Amino acid sequence: MIKIVLLIGITVLLFARGYDVPENRSQAKKLIKMIHLDYKTTLLNDCQYIYDPKSCMDITIVDTATCSVKQENQRMQWIQVVPDTFYGRTMACMNKDICVSEFTGKAYRGNLCCRQTNAEYRKMEADLFNLIPVVSAIAEQQEGKPFGEVEKPTSLIGKVKIDSNYIEPPDELKGDIARVYLYMDQRYELHLSTAEKEMFQRWHKLDAVDARECAIAKIIMKVQGANNDLLIEGCK
Repeated sequence: MIKIVLLIGITVLLFARGYDVPENRSQAKKLIKMIHLDYKTTLLNDCQYIYDPKSCMDITIVDTATCSVKQENQRMQWIQVVPDTFYGRTMACMNKDICVSEFTGKAYRGNLCCRQTNAEYRKMEADLFNLIPVVSAIAEQQEGKPFGEVEKPTSLIGKVKIDSNYIEPPDELKGDIARVYLYMDQRYELHLSTAEKEMFQRWHKLDAVDARECAIAKIIMKVQGANNDLLIEGCK
């Protein structure tokens, strides 16, 4: 109850300071730090972290003694649940050399090109629902991997399984991930396959919405003016 009250207070602060809908990923990362400020735990491993007071909230220190992560010297990093390689996979700016460097004159593609030429890409990259805090070991291995089911993991970070294609969260957090994918698909048309939609629906049912997810989602929906229907339903 106290945490929910504090998050409501943060919402008031955000609006009082005149925060607008983030227009790019850099703005989104600054804002999401404020929204998660009362929940200083990584999402997939529940590791506690603190901000180094000398770094203006840029450097974090993760206490792996509070969770099952064995890797040392961990920091918290923000990652995209749906990576740009996934939501941008059908965009011309990701697949064709449609941009030209003003310095070299060479044509190029990729996220820099998409930021310059595709407004929908910029919206997806800045969507607050799509950013979660994780330990740096996961961020380092994401490398554009989407979330999915892993049969033979090549790496274990706490309960998180990783192979060359996917990252699989623990069962008790699969719903959090699924609700982001289903929201992004509804809002931006990710063109999820039937198998992907069925998997994320299973994950959604396996792991119900909790108080933390609801409190954070309510702030994000107010800031962005975009609803996540599954969270509205689950937070009743």
